[in-house]
Amino acid sequence: MKSIQNESAVCCPNHCEEFDAVYWSLVSADQDPDLKSAALGGELNLVQCPACGAFFHHHGDLIYFDAPAELLIFVFDEKHRSCAAELSQRMQRDYEIIKNTLAKQLHIDYPPLCVFGLDALQKILQDEEKHSFESETVAASAAAQGCGVVRLKPSYAREHHFPYYVPAPSGKTTANDYAVAASKVLKSGLKSLLLTNFKDQMSQEGVATPLTV
Repeated sequence: MKSIQNESAVCCPNHCEEFDAVYWSLVSADQDPDLKSAALGGELNLVQCPACGAFFHHHGDLIYFDAPAELLIFVFDEKHRSCAAELSQRMQRDYEIIKNTLAKQLHIDYPPLCVFGLDALQKILQDEEKHSFESETVAASAAAQGCGVVRLKPSYAREHHFPYYVPAPSGKTTANDYAVAASKVLKSGLKSLLLTNFKDQMSQEGVATPLTV
């Protein structure tokens, strides 16, 4: 799915004359890594007033999509927060359209997120960066211990606060086998709240094996 730009009239916060600005209404992050970096750095949809030179954000509605990360985020203008219930319904309608038409081949089977303001989008992406970094550290530590590594389904791992990569048990693959493999890596000295949480959850009686890809 390609990123999409739109154009609309915007008003400078310094009350200069209205002007037309180009902004992104759909960001396909895995297709356009520069746009992902801009969103992460708080520079996405930053426009400049031609009269006074002031920089400010265009706060029109935006869809942020990262297929490999299983992230679909609807970003609404902060000033419309009072209409959250109505916007949530609209988001669900748009989600069904995206899932069944625009990105049907991607088999989207995870729920969308809804936030208000580009700052909220930036916070999600910053948290995602930390999550990914810790997950990669877990993978490296597991490999150093001679363990295999499996990748969890991203939306599942995010929802349960698990790392995206976990040590793979050898032989049987019950939830407890995953807990034992995780415990081995943690005992090596790795400090990871994500992996510790994974170990604790997999140790519980009757828990299902994790969803992997």
